[in-house]
Amino acid sequence: MKKRLAALCLAAAMVTTMFGCASDEPKETPDDTASGEKIELTCWIRASSAENNQSITIEEFNQSQDRIHVTTESYGDNYEEMLKLAANSGELPDFFDVAGLTSLSQYVDAGVVAPMDEFLTDEYKAEYNPSAFVKYSFDGKIYGIPSLTRFIRLYYNRDLFDKAGLDPDKGPETLEEMYEMAKKITVAGKGEFYGFGFPMKSSSTWERDVDLISILSGKTGPYAFDYTTGKFDFAKEKEIIEYFAKMYQEGLMMPGAESLDIEVIRANFIANKVGMYFDGNWMINGYNNEIEGGDVTNWDTAIIPIFEGEERAKDYLMLDSGYSIAANCEHKEEAFEALDYTIRNIVTAPARKNPEAITPSFSVIDSINEEVNGSEEVQGIKGIKGVAEGQSELSLFEVTPHSVLTLEGESRDDVYPLLIINSDMDIDAELEKLSATYNSALENAVEEGILSEEDLKPAGFDYYTR
Repeated sequence: MKKRLAALCLAAAMVTTMFGCASDEPKETPDDTASGEKIELTCWIRASSAENNQSITIEEFNQSQDRIHVTTESYGDNYEEMLKLAANSGELPDFFDVAGLTSLSQYVDAGVVAPMDEFLTDEYKAEYNPSAFVKYSFDGKIYGIPSLTRFIRLYYNRDLFDKAGLDPDKGPETLEEMYEMAKKITVAGKGEFYGFGFPMKSSSTWERDVDLISILSGKTGPYAFDYTTGKFDFAKEKEIIEYFAKMYQEGLMMPGAESLDIEVIRANFIANKVGMYFDGNWMINGYNNEIEGGDVTNWDTAIIPIFEGEERAKDYLMLDSGYSIAANCEHKEEAFEALDYTIRNIVTAPARKNPEAITPSFSVIDSINEEVNGSEEVQGIKGIKGVAEGQSELSLFEVTPHSVLTLEGESRDDVYPLLIINSDMDIDAELEKLSATYNSALENAVEEGILSEEDLKPAGFDYYTR
């Protein structure tokens, strides 16, 4: 993309004030290397607790060598607010977590983040997933490196499959088959458990369930954006919406779906009340090591099914974690060394500290995944087969236009729940209206230089080979 979001994604007045006085001049610090003392660095983390996988890994880094010491600070829900204030005063930490930021590009445009290209040799980049250096690349330079891959899988309850007369070793291969499975589970449940969990209160549901099927079917990208036309086309998701509406109207979903969020679905899944639902790869660790009862419930995973007869396209890879270096960091090479260690050991360092927790790896470095996930211990944990399947088909969308738009009208997160619940609505008219709303905002974004035509219609784009 071109220069963008400095006046868009933060509250506009605050951004102008905040970054207007920010400085990228290096902080004046003593030359620690000359005195033989350790170089002191600070890293800010979004995690809520002081001890987390990142802080554990950085502490291991501190103990692994005697030249650099990194102090971590965790801010939880206040993280981005604190980062904005630090950028405003020219006091950003030496390197920082980019997870959960509205957009890293606003900080890049303000000149408070340093490019990392000088450290990223071709040999270094070859170790990473090819999409890793796309996510935080702006104007031909790389300003951040993601640490973990995120993607979605079907989670299903093996015991409920068994009670419904289904094969617990086999997830649904098509959406038609998933519907029939959900129906059998619901019938077997007699009001005690249900075939499918669909948390309509969570806005992420529409990207996790509806968009994902559209992506896997080669119809659109996230939010029904079609990269072959450069336009939003919500009509292409009509069949998928109608599919879930049918499940809802026939009572195959856990009751009250319109008011349930993802955490409620997860709790009921573990309580043997939900037969199937869509969730992230990270939940394999959550259920096996963190959530009470997750290691007891008999569950498994499978790849997301698509409609019968459709060709399967590339899977949806999301990269929303990682690290950047502040422009005013005086020891950028050492900061890069520390963040590189963190990225490489974010899974294995916590495992070394707590050997009882067996954790799979979803690193952006393929060789680490092969080493960790190929071990006998990881191969034996619940859910690993379905999560590991199809990872070679994961691919990132370089630009997601919906994330930078200012809408004048209803969003799809407002409209889609109504289309599921209310069978009397004119679905064609509502989807046409949504497309018009998003495409109008898209035109404004192009006129303002936030997006370019090249962003919207990448040369040679193909959903099956991207």
